[in-house]
Amino acid sequence: MKSVAVPDDAAGAETPCPECGAAFAVPSRYHPVVAPPPAPPVLPPESVPMSTVPSDRPAPPPGLIPSAYSAANNQLEPPLPPPPPPPPVPHGYTHSRGVTISPVVMAWVPAVFLTLILVLTFFDWVGSYVGGHPVYAQNAWRSLTGSVARNFQIEELIKQQAAWPADVLNKVRSDWEVMLPYLLALVLATAAAWAERMVATLDRTRLPPPLRWVGTVWPYRIPVTAGLATVALLLVLIQVGSGFGLERAMRAAVNDRLVPDRTANKENAATLAAIDFKAEQELARFNLERTTWLHLAILLNVLVVVAMVVRSVMERRGNRPPPRLVLQY
Repeated sequence: MKSVAVPDDAAGAETPCPECGAAFAVPSRYHPVVAPPPAPPVLPPESVPMSTVPSDRPAPPPGLIPSAYSAANNQLEPPLPPPPPPPPVPHGYTHSRGVTISPVVMAWVPAVFLTLILVLTFFDWVGSYVGGHPVYAQNAWRSLTGSVARNFQIEELIKQQAAWPADVLNKVRSDWEVMLPYLLALVLATAAAWAERMVATLDRTRLPPPLRWVGTVWPYRIPVTAGLATVALLLVLIQVGSGFGLERAMRAAVNDRLVPDRTANKENAATLAAIDFKAEQELARFNLERTTWLHLAILLNVLVVVAMVVRSVMERRGNRPPPRLVLQY
């Protein structure tokens, strides 16, 4: 129940379906021919009233199919009324702007945006900044291995001018439990998106036999890519919620320095609240920030998932016009 395109030379023969691979008969080419107009019925002269065929009426052009006669008054029936005009702009609105959701754009969004996310994994996602320069920084790959990029010059300067905890780097742990499946899902989603775009430009009916399996998995290309992109989005949100290794290490370094104070005042709620405030002030000295690159990667991942959902809906619409978003103001 779906329209597919086949090569011109397949007309009138059997060819494999580009969607499922099963052979089916292709209809032959249709050559329309204008049928000659039917001959009018011959009636006896006495049975045709003179008023039904006015002498001043021109003859119809060849091939014209006249409307049916009305038996009530022996006259042609009036033409059908024109279709109703489009509904007017609602009261109070004076302008209308719209944008059509292009199927071509929706098809290319996953491949392009997933590639950008993969590039952004090599940029710093979290770091400790002093004067706009990172002292310590982590990206997705360093978070996977538990390593930290260090600026040794600024690090030595900070240690000389302030009480900078020396054991921060020893507390950094790997986040491989989340980042390994995240990066794997991201790489597979990117590869699947680009493979789908490359195969879409080829004639799948003429693929060699070893690649005929492509036609079998082709209907599942959108759910597979959407599923991988969704898994990647959920994993990076889990990582953000639990904190990266560098963030947890800095919090642990600050809390370890305040353990004696907490132990000595564990019965005094007011003093514990003051110690918590001191811990936040101590942590603020690290200038621990999440970068714009991390936020951009998450935003692009959300857009990929939305684009895949929109594309799936548009695939089910068949040959209907693409949806259009209209803003009236």
